[in-house]
Amino acid sequence: MAANSPASRGTVLALTAACIVYAVALTLLGADRYLSYKSGGDLGEFVQTISTPFSGFGDIPEGGSHFLHHFSPLLYLVSPLLLLTHSPIVLNAVQGIAGALVAPAIYLLVRKRAGAQLALLSACVSLLYPALVGVSFTEFSENVFAPATIAWLAWAVDSRRWTWATVLVAVGLAIKEDEALMFIALGTGFAVWAKRRGDVPLFRFAAGTAIAGVLTLLLFFGVVRPLVGGHDAWFAFSYITNPNVAQEGIMAVLGRLSYLLEAFVPLCFVPLFGWPALIVVPGLIEVLSSRWPYTYTMGQHYAGVWIGEMLVAYGLVLAALARERSPRFASRLAIASIVICFLNLGLASPTHWRHYLGPVTAHDRMIDAFIASLPPDAAVGTHDEIYSHLGFDPNARNEWASQPQYILVDNQYPSDYWHNVQRKALDALVSRRVYTLVRGDDGVELYRKNASSAS
Repeated sequence: MAANSPASRGTVLALTAACIVYAVALTLLGADRYLSYKSGGDLGEFVQTISTPFSGFGDIPEGGSHFLHHFSPLLYLVSPLLLLTHSPIVLNAVQGIAGALVAPAIYLLVRKRAGAQLALLSACVSLLYPALVGVSFTEFSENVFAPATIAWLAWAVDSRRWTWATVLVAVGLAIKEDEALMFIALGTGFAVWAKRRGDVPLFRFAAGTAIAGVLTLLLFFGVVRPLVGGHDAWFAFSYITNPNVAQEGIMAVLGRLSYLLEAFVPLCFVPLFGWPALIVVPGLIEVLSSRWPYTYTMGQHYAGVWIGEMLVAYGLVLAALARERSPRFASRLAIASIVICFLNLGLASPTHWRHYLGPVTAHDRMIDAFIASLPPDAAVGTHDEIYSHLGFDPNARNEWASQPQYILVDNQYPSDYWHNVQRKALDALVSRRVYTLVRGDDGVELYRKNASSAS
């Protein structure tokens, strides 16, 4: 079918509409989560970081510059949006748009091999893929940019558009140091493959990509981290070395197996029926090698490191099945994936809609009023969901062990740790007259540190 045929134009219009719906829906869902105080501390950290591009690019929980923890210069491009809107909701919009941009790349990869109809179905699977929806909905992270970057990089390499491919490699390396690891592994693998096939352009590009990944890691660990004061061991080593957060025995096996099933079942295991499945291996190894179960829990941003590769593999293998077996069989597989994705998102979604979504209540507006009453740039300690609304305050933090000037708490906060541990710690500070209650209403309390108390 010709690319400019009415049917093809119709699929492009349908895909465009689907991407817009996805981006708008995820923006609105993320906004609801934020406004109803369901967003966690990571959002507050990223707002603090991204809103200070000229004064440290850091946040209090990370103890300084964000570059102490991650190499993410791409976040500088988000700063103007956040500073102009002065609202974390713009980050929800960025997440929605970034997730939607995966689908057109998958569409182009499949259309080249199997026509517009299967390409549209594949793109719809991408938009409904629970892992991608989870990354687009969870708290903001630089990982949200990885799936679309990888998908478009695959298109650029497949189309032999080396200039675009080079730009996309640079974008990927600016997302996070994880992408440097992925590019080293994938670049090396494709360089060996291209060398055996005598594909000189691909060999040069793949080898250059691997070298760029190595140079990026050297730049981050040898120059950037030391410049911002990172002279100690890199925090991410604890994901592998810390036994205190690890699952043990059969639970460790079942946790990882469950994660793999959540990754492959919505795609009807299609990526496993061809060699493209190999490109997913480095990302899955990174996530599954962590001892921290949170890392291999679906719906978290960590999945961003392999989602792009997974959907590329899905599209390529599905197109191959259409050629080698039959277009009808491939279409049925894609439709089955769409049905499973719908069921997953509706019945067992990694986004946990019922927990994170709800109307803005009078209690939420009460917390808004307390926040509005705080002095500008107040040193205030609180818990995650309130801290996510204080990101533009450079002195806000999601703890009060450091005894900041103010402590703002919500006694309706649904956390056993808060009620059993943090509430008792705060009561002890009050009983020792370190803090005095300034205001309380509907379970929301604001405390101020006494001038005579020890620091």
